[in-house]
Amino acid sequence: MSLRSPRKTRLTRALHKASTLSRNDWGVLAGALGLLPAVNVGLRLVGLRRMIALGEALAAASRRRGEGEPRDVARTAWLVEIAGRFCLPRPTCLAKALVVFSLLRRRGLPAELVIGVSKTQGPLEGHAWVELAGAAIVVADPGPARDAVLVRIPAWLPAPATIALRERAP
Repeated sequence: MSLRSPRKTRLTRALHKASTLSRNDWGVLAGALGLLPAVNVGLRLVGLRRMIALGEALAAASRRRGEGEPRDVARTAWLVEIAGRFCLPRPTCLAKALVVFSLLRRRGLPAELVIGVSKTQGPLEGHAWVELAGAAIVVADPGPARDAVLVRIPAWLPAPATIALRERAP
């Protein structure tokens, strides 16, 4: 009887799971592996507002119509979480939420990026997650349930209003 090392067992399980991924899953995983480091660095260099604008431009340029099933939405979040394990430095919850938000927007789904805080012990702790139809898309993360919402960024920002110049009365 051969004893396997824990590392070899984990690798075997990971390879088995990888063999069960569909072509679409591989595409999402590859996209997440490319986006996560860029978003992580972009958040540090240019900030959240510009990263959302960049994500908006990319989603609009490559938007695919069609609603995804709820199972696909949770699977997308799971695949982004898996991709995050292979990125250095490890992406924050904000970077992962921003990538999930962008991928869902690209599919034409009305996802919302939500940022909240909680104070369980000590200083305030921030957290970011994505919601679809008011429900959090969570991958083994109890965060959204305990956090107070600070800001919600909707999928489609309202178009800027045109302000007409005031006409002068003759």
